[in-house]
Amino acid sequence: MDDKLLNRNEKYIIGVSGGPDSMFLLDNIYHNPELDINNFIVCLINYQKREDSDYDEQIVIEYCKKRNIKIYVKRVTPADYDQYQTISHNFQNIARDIRYVFFFQISKKHHCQGVLIAHNLTDHIETYILQKQRNGIVEHYGLNQISYYHSHLLGSELKIIRIMLQITREEIIEYLFHNQVNYAIDSTNILGIYNRNIIRNEIQQINLQDMLLEINQKNSENEQLKLMAKKYLIDNFGQINVASFNIINNMQLQKIIIFNYFKMNNLVQLISNKKRKFLNEIIKELKSEKPNIIIKVNNDYSLVKSYDNVEIINNNALQPITVKITMITKFPIKWKEKIISQGTNKSYAFKIGVDQFPLTITNDVLFLQKVILAKTPLNRWFIKNKIPILARKSYFILDAQNKLVYVNNLIDLKINKFINNTWPEKHNLFFFMIK
Repeated sequence: MDDKLLNRNEKYIIGVSGGPDSMFLLDNIYHNPELDINNFIVCLINYQKREDSDYDEQIVIEYCKKRNIKIYVKRVTPADYDQYQTISHNFQNIARDIRYVFFFQISKKHHCQGVLIAHNLTDHIETYILQKQRNGIVEHYGLNQISYYHSHLLGSELKIIRIMLQITREEIIEYLFHNQVNYAIDSTNILGIYNRNIIRNEIQQINLQDMLLEINQKNSENEQLKLMAKKYLIDNFGQINVASFNIINNMQLQKIIIFNYFKMNNLVQLISNKKRKFLNEIIKELKSEKPNIIIKVNNDYSLVKSYDNVEIINNNALQPITVKITMITKFPIKWKEKIISQGTNKSYAFKIGVDQFPLTITNDVLFLQKVILAKTPLNRWFIKNKIPILARKSYFILDAQNKLVYVNNLIDLKINKFINNTWPEKHNLFFFMIK
């Protein structure tokens, strides 16, 4: 095992299920003269989904009790499953989230540096085969020795350490047999009910050394593409430029650029679990001749293409909202993120006359198409003047005659000459501030 990944003076969690892999990991750490077992805390999850899961738990408890190893056990309840089903309905995803959040909680309590997971060489190969089948974007082909679990619920990340990636499952079973270490067998592993289990039953026919060479080659190519993607985003000041993006003839590189763009915006979780077709769809839309396209990512965010620019936008910013201001409206009032309050003749964003009430603050096309600029409806004027979609979705303030009295700063320079708030100063003028 690669125990050089561990700091001898730090504490760690060991994820133990009672199966052969995790019992091998636990026993090797316990017998390693260079490691202090008191720096390790065993964590076990009993999902209570199998009739024999209590037997697995008992094996680990007895092992730790006999050797005076600190252990924490979480028995998953229906309430736990209900909590995580708000995020996913996939049992494997739910189980992983429950497991790692538990690890994180215990790690935080004891100031641990991470969690040791008993993934081995066979798991490494299985993961790579699944990645090839999915044909998506991955940070690393196979399993990485060091990775991080990001908890959406806790808003934190946990370091995951794998020190067994050079050891085969056959070597593990042989070690346990010769050292008389008790372990449990997960009965579902012999059933082809999950993709990984199907691969697990077929992997015995694969030449592991040839597969390792292939994985190393893929990771080498992947690192080169990641460097090229990083350079692209640096050259474009962290943005995706549609014109320069579309001249790239390597679709895998385009996917990695998109992936890293989301990652730079701390939103990689939005696409990390998407089907591979999703990235293909984004690339297709960026190549489209349509100048303004909204690609929905989830209920909260969309990817917006607006002429040559691409941005990740909160969907709230794209929703049509209309607010009315009358002469008796109480201020301040709010339009999305903007606050509108009364100003003075020395401090104001815009002014109107009394006969211009009521005012309409809106980004709704049903209102904007009533506005005429240069004999053209405003929504058609947008197209003619190549106004970006985000400028169209921001606020416009109309008077009672549907004439513009104020517009958002994204479009102000192009539209200012059409603004109808140049009344001569009289006592019946109203002044407004927008912040």
